[in-house]
Amino acid sequence: FAGQFPERFFDVGIAEGHAVTMCAGMAKQGLVPVFAVYSTFLQRSYDMLLHDVALQGLHVVFCVDRAGLVGADGETHQGVFDVGFLDTVPGMTVLAPASYAELEDMLTYAVQKCKGPVAIRYPRGGEGAYQSSWDGRPVTLLRQGSDVTLAGYGTQVNALLEAAEALEKEDVSAQVVKLNVITPTPAGELFLSSVEETGALWFYEEVMDANCVGRRVAAELALGKAPTRYIALRNLGTKVPPQGTVDQLRQMNNLDAESIARQVKEVEELEKTSGCASGGEGAG
Repeated sequence: FAGQFPERFFDVGIAEGHAVTMCAGMAKQGLVPVFAVYSTFLQRSYDMLLHDVALQGLHVVFCVDRAGLVGADGETHQGVFDVGFLDTVPGMTVLAPASYAELEDMLTYAVQKCKGPVAIRYPRGGEGAYQSSWDGRPVTLLRQGSDVTLAGYGTQVNALLEAAEALEKEDVSAQVVKLNVITPTPAGELFLSSVEETGALWFYEEVMDANCVGRRVAAELALGKAPTRYIALRNLGTKVPPQGTVDQLRQMNNLDAESIARQVKEVEELEKTSGCASGGEGAG
């Protein structure tokens, strides 16, 4: 972009707060600024997000790179806080693509159709087996199932789909629900009907437990009075993940396909033998 449109490209250096305020000034004058920034560095701009962008309802697009676990970059670069703090910014929309095609679709949507501040969060690295485009819906049902609902967003859906296939071989039918928009929380009818059908929700995400999407979805389900046997939230808990490869960190936090299938199978078997729910809420 810098080579093709040099007069429309600005490198502000290590000054993310300044970049957000600069974007606010551009948006105030009718431009549509796109700010490319690592998740961990957007944290430095929280005050500017609130006071310079949100209070005026300005249309600024934030491309939040390195969202989620980042691997070799280490603890300081883990993009595990943006989901929590962006949700507190008034008028903010947060999109979570799970493939390159969805990233392209969501960027077009963010620039051309959104109003107010909008963030697109995407991970370091490539896409997985899921490579579909986005049809504009906030929530997508990826797989039918009758026993449990597995839910998540971004590239986490690859592990959910793989776990669902493994569970099918163990006689556990898993429905897979994918969130495309994570702020505002899109629980809605699809989530309600899914959990009503299966009676159990497992929500997986590569973020800290505080203000995670799973907690917000659980609250929406409670307000909607969806009957559930149990709700299980699986995330990174309260401690920032250490350095390690993404695969190692996912296994450590039970966010990989094998761990997901094992956890769900254990709880479903326990329910069948004891006749009581035992999933519980919380990180793990």
